[in-house]
Parts: sequence; C-alpha cells; structure tokens
Amino acid sequence: MKKILLPFLFILFISCNDIDECGDITQKYVQDGKYYFVIIVEKSSGGGSENPGGGIGYADAEVNLETYNSFNVGDEFCRN
Repeated sequence: MKKILLPFLFILFISCNDIDECGDITQKYVQDGKYYFVIIVEKSSGGGSENPGGGIGYADAEVNLETYNSFNVGDEFCRN
C-alpha cells in the first residue's frame, strides 16, 4: 500500500504547484538542453507564495522547443 501511496502523493504535490501566470517575456535561455522563458508577472496585494507582498515578480517557465521558437522577447506568455 505504501508503494502506491507515495507516488500518488508526490504527483498530487507537484500538480498543486502549477499556477496560471501571464506576463511579458524578458529573457529566453537554454540550460542543460531545456528551454526557458523568464516572464515578468504582476501580483495583487497578498498574492501567492512566490510574491506574497504583491507587486512585480519574475518567473521561469520551462517550455518545449516549438514554443521557445514561437515567442520572442517582449511577447506575452502564459504558463500553467
């Protein structure tokens, strides 16, 4: 039973961290064969754990090669 419960809890924990954020791409980079956008996001006061005081914050979004090539710095991108 423990062998089934632990992977389930891990998947549940990982999926709870997914949040929808939209913002402008400020940077694109490749690291260890993975593609990333740095997006600038604006949070309302008392917002989530990444920026609890509200205001402006940055987030890295891992994307696939097709998405990486489809967007340019300055474009709006939404991660989920």
